[in-house]
Amino acid sequence: MLANPREVSVDVLGKVLYQGAYSNIALDHAFSSVSLKEEDTGLVTEITYGTLKYLITIDKILEKNVTVPLKKIERDVLNILRISIYQMKYLDRIPSYAVINEAVDLTKKKSKKASGFVNGVLRGYLRKEDKEMKFRNQFEEDAFKYSFPEWMIRLFKDQYGEDYKRILLGLNERPVITFRVNSLKMDRDTALEQLIEHGYHAEKTKISPFGIEVKGGKSVLLNPLFKEGILTVQDESSMLVAPLLLSEEKRYMDICSAPGGKATHLAELLDDQGEIHAYDIYDSKLKLIRQNAERLGVKSLKIEKNDGLNYIPELKDSANVLLDAPCSGLGIIRKKPEIKMTKNRKELEELVTIQRNLLEVAMKYVPYGGNLVYSTCTLNKEENEENVRWFLKNHPEFSPVPIELGDSEQLRYTSEGFVTILPGETMDGFFISKLRKN
Repeated sequence: MLANPREVSVDVLGKVLYQGAYSNIALDHAFSSVSLKEEDTGLVTEITYGTLKYLITIDKILEKNVTVPLKKIERDVLNILRISIYQMKYLDRIPSYAVINEAVDLTKKKSKKASGFVNGVLRGYLRKEDKEMKFRNQFEEDAFKYSFPEWMIRLFKDQYGEDYKRILLGLNERPVITFRVNSLKMDRDTALEQLIEHGYHAEKTKISPFGIEVKGGKSVLLNPLFKEGILTVQDESSMLVAPLLLSEEKRYMDICSAPGGKATHLAELLDDQGEIHAYDIYDSKLKLIRQNAERLGVKSLKIEKNDGLNYIPELKDSANVLLDAPCSGLGIIRKKPEIKMTKNRKELEELVTIQRNLLEVAMKYVPYGGNLVYSTCTLNKEENEENVRWFLKNHPEFSPVPIELGDSEQLRYTSEGFVTILPGETMDGFFISKLRKN
């Protein structure tokens, strides 16, 4: 029996918002657990991610249209209201009357006595929409317009000035899937030609010379190029990191490696001839690195369990090091919109300490003339350039190596040559710095 796509969305939202699940994992689990038409799979994805993306705005709307605190509404009923407001406000292709009818029918299944309440709330919103919304200041208005917590908007405004609105828009973009072409098996031009022959709307990535963006066509994961390890899913921003690490050194370390995208890319760039140590702390993540390496046909990775904070003395002064540090993830909100609700200022401050401790360990592995690349998928400058400046001040034997990626309007360079990538359709918000031990 085919599942109701809106019911699937409500169930996934419940897991994400009340059980701490990651949206992408919860969706994958849902799709493997229920039967859906192919077009309904797209609808579930749209409604789930869209509701999470605009949840702050949706909840402000609901607060104006109900007479009880939202936390007192049954969770399933509240999530039915949330997905319905999302569809009415942000999806033009679904008529409002159809949204309301679907919501009432679904509520009868979840909580029969609440169907009249849901009907009244949604019809009330339909009459008023957002006409009664009033704001005390620009940050409150931006919070409603872009659906971000005010503290995060203030952070971006303080750190990036007028670029902050560009960041908010970029983080609300619907991501286009990008793939890295495995150079061990095929060149990018040939892979692109084959994708187009298979009916995909695909083109080369703008900045990375290794990527292809796919804007239309059936799932690439079902395509022979993916199954044969010619393509691997990787954000374009992430593709820019591994090439910066290359030098005459034969040994490399990726000390926070999972899921292994950068380590496998490094192996491809070294023609699978280098010695690359890929570490992570969790067995499940190590398994993921192994699976990716096997599918890509990469043999040179030494995949080992280790906490990046745990120093390995026998590797002292022996390797170029990639530290893609655990971070607040403020650059990947377009893919994980629940980050808007799960992160807070205190957590960001705690992460800075962890990142600095990781840098103190990572530096010990780098020989004279070797490279240390520090990257994150956040836009918080305290975790990015401020951390690196702190490190350089305390370790004058290291100096910055300016990064040159061209003049894209998404790139912001510091005076030292660090680069921040502003988020957009094909690129996550990202930070990269390169340091050399003199």
